[in-house]
Amino acid sequence: MAAPFVLGEKEEAEAIVSKDEGETCHQREALEWMIRLQERPDDAPLHDRFRLWRETPAHDAAWSQLDHVSALIRQLPSSGGVARVPAVLDRRWRRAGRTILVPFALAASLTALFLGRDLLPIPAAATTTRTGEVRTMKLADGSRVILAPRSAMTFDGARHARLLRGSAYFQVRHDDDHPFRVVAGDAIATDLGTAFEVAMEGATTHIAVREGAVGASCAGGWKDPLPLRPGQTEDLDCASGTRRRGEMPPSRVAAWATGRLVMIDRPLAAAIAALRPWHKGWLIARGPGMARHVTGVYDLRHSDRALAAMRQAHGLSITRITPWITIIHAD
Repeated sequence: MAAPFVLGEKEEAEAIVSKDEGETCHQREALEWMIRLQERPDDAPLHDRFRLWRETPAHDAAWSQLDHVSALIRQLPSSGGVARVPAVLDRRWRRAGRTILVPFALAASLTALFLGRDLLPIPAAATTTRTGEVRTMKLADGSRVILAPRSAMTFDGARHARLLRGSAYFQVRHDDDHPFRVVAGDAIATDLGTAFEVAMEGATTHIAVREGAVGASCAGGWKDPLPLRPGQTEDLDCASGTRRRGEMPPSRVAAWATGRLVMIDRPLAAAIAALRPWHKGWLIARGPGMARHVTGVYDLRHSDRALAAMRQAHGLSITRITPWITIIHAD
């Protein structure tokens, strides 16, 4: 466990994290725009939306960087290595009567540029995990923390954890005089004698209780008057002031710790998002069908099998541009 930060060091590190995550988000959007424009070169409304998106300085910078890398690679001597997207895997592209040709070098370089930074250690983190890696930590007070893949955490003292990315499962040794707190963004989960999961999902913090009780609150002062009990969940967005409670069998809380993904009436997009930390490469989820709710149990340690099962059950279209980039579309 790392020693607490000196005054000012933590704030500076968090500012670096925030800046990097913002840049990575814009870069991902730029790459998705490149794919859309390549798919639908004659779609005038799409081009209008792209021009509107690019008017934002941060978006324009991300696009310029992407275009610069593409231009450099196009200047390299051709080695004849071209990856043809299998049209049979994507009905929409097959109907269009064409396949998309993507140079291996371009795909590899773009993946390294836009995906690789997500896998680097966060400056403020005491502990990070790689793709597919689950790490268990025993704390000095006897509590135990299980960190999910592609996650990052630090500690602000012996009983204060700060989740910087991803998910973690906490089995806490209760102490009335020194409550164990987990901060994730602006959300705070406070141990009331419990085992619980905290996950960062964009602007939302997901809290789920397996044993005991957890208090949910926000750094700005809001506090849920009723603690979460076993099997209860809460999706908390402190920035917008919204929260949504749900329920699930307590035994399925943090099922990822045993390599299982359990989805109970959750959006398909959430299932794809849960697969990403276990998948070596970039999963791009697209299409209106990503909003529909699904239920199922999938093997996280074999993400390709999980994707194949989702495709069979929900009619997904899966296109692998390279071994590193996979596009999943749901009509």
